Amino acid sequence: MESNQFKTLDLNIDDNHHKEFKENRVHDILYDSLDEDNKHNQRILYSRLYPKENLITENRNISILTEHLILTSAANVVPDIIQKLGVTCVISAAPELPAIPLKTNITYHRIDVMDSPNSHIGSFLDEAADLINKVSSTGGCCLVFCVAGVSRSATLCIAYLMKYHQLTLKEAYDYVKMRRPRIKPNCGFFKQLIEYEKDMFINGSVQMVFNEFVQMCIPDVYDNEYQVIRRINSKFKNRCRQ
Repeated sequence: MESNQFKTLDLNIDDNHHKEFKENRVHDILYDSLDEDNKHNQRILYSRLYPKENLITENRNISILTEHLILTSAANVVPDIIQKLGVTCVISAAPELPAIPLKTNITYHRIDVMDSPNSHIGSFLDEAADLINKVSSTGGCCLVFCVAGVSRSATLCIAYLMKYHQLTLKEAYDYVKMRRPRIKPNCGFFKQLIEYEKDMFINGSVQMVFNEFVQMCIPDVYDNEYQVIRRINSKFKNRCRQ
């Protein structure tokens, strides 16, 4: 995989393009709500994790997190795309799907966890993070996927960024969210990430809070998004009344 110039891949944009546009627009609104200090901190984070010269893909469902880590959904795990992306290791977090036939020189690793708040993904966080780091340290490229690339695979990537890039849970979540706005680890997974962070750093950057809108405990990073959206909706309603 060339690293000395930008390279655009001729990959098909999936049928969810319109949905992705709306998701990215919501993301833009959320980013605009950040104060300048937070924006500055995010820019520093991006420059450290995401190389200036990297692979660019027209497929919005393929999210390149670092030079050695890609997050996507099962729909993109096909030999042609794997080859074009220069992937050397594939981590499947979708045990309900059959194994995908790939070339023998590509490592295929399965994480046996279902997308349920009751699933114990915490027992796989180190396993996945260590494998991603091993691939990265040898100059390879690791692709992590689940069915939609939203919950399980995102959780594993967040854990890797925490363990091997020393990011807090909030920093890791914000970064992956910026690269892939659709991510939404279920609340059970987030609870386990919170415990993972406490074991690693003692202090936690995310906590579970009760949200009156959904009538359940959710991560405060989700609660903040609800608050921003509520403020925006309120502004729109006030303008309509004028």
